[in-house]
Amino acid sequence: MEPGKLLLYAGYVISIGVFLCGIIVLWGILLPPYIPQKFRIMFGMVLILYGIYRFITLRLKLQQRHEDSRYL
Repeated sequence: MEPGKLLLYAGYVISIGVFLCGIIVLWGILLPPYIPQKFRIMFGMVLILYGIYRFITLRLKLQQRHEDSRYL
């Protein structure tokens, strides 16, 4: 397997993992109970949005790479 594909798959796994961690934080499973609810919601939303952002940037990068290789 070429290194580019390995990094791409790792990026997808990380983005999905961050997204799932955000959901787990929102449910209150990952953080201790003494953490304020507003902080838990804010931190969970940041993780979810970052996971979505990483996934979208990976998809756009893959599309751009595919379009560039088509014109070579």
